[in-house]
Amino acid sequence: MCVLRGEENCPLKDDRDAIIKEMLEAEGVIFASPVYVNHATALMKNFMERLGYEGHRPRFYDKYAMVIAVCGMFGAKETNEFMEGIFTSFGFNVVSSLELQMATKTEKEKTYNHEKIIDAFNGFIARIESGQRKPPPLGQLIRFNIFKSISELNKERFVADYEYYKDKTGLPCDGKINPFKKFLAKRIARKMIGDFLKDR
Repeated sequence: MCVLRGEENCPLKDDRDAIIKEMLEAEGVIFASPVYVNHATALMKNFMERLGYEGHRPRFYDKYAMVIAVCGMFGAKETNEFMEGIFTSFGFNVVSSLELQMATKTEKEKTYNHEKIIDAFNGFIARIESGQRKPPPLGQLIRFNIFKSISELNKERFVADYEYYKDKTGLPCDGKINPFKKFLAKRIARKMIGDFLKDR
């Protein structure tokens, strides 16, 4: 229901809207997860799935994000890459990431961890204050074109997506995107949709 008809029609009643409100009011959001079996926790995945419709209709384009993965030994890099991919699909500009090893024993290791935390956080704040944004990755542009096209082809099924995309010609930061990248994203999206329709 959230994806097809709009999140306001969701039958689940929880504190989702309160969390969304806080994220929309914030300039930046920090997403953190311990590493369980080389990946983000089930709780973090549950949170992402609860907001899955944001991948269809992103509204966090003007928000910055930082991702943090905390591990004993392995999996922090993969966990951060996963979180960055999902939150980028929600529109966030992920400008800082931090991998923390908690199996530190020596004072030198603890000092190194502490310095990494300070550097990552200061970098996050500096990006927010500067207003500087990373250009959207190619995958984000492809997703935009795919969802816009699918919503136009199937207005009756994807009602909420159609309403979201009908007046949009590109991402809010479209003017700063390399024209070749925009062209390539449209071509790839068109081919993917064509292949999908051909296989049905």
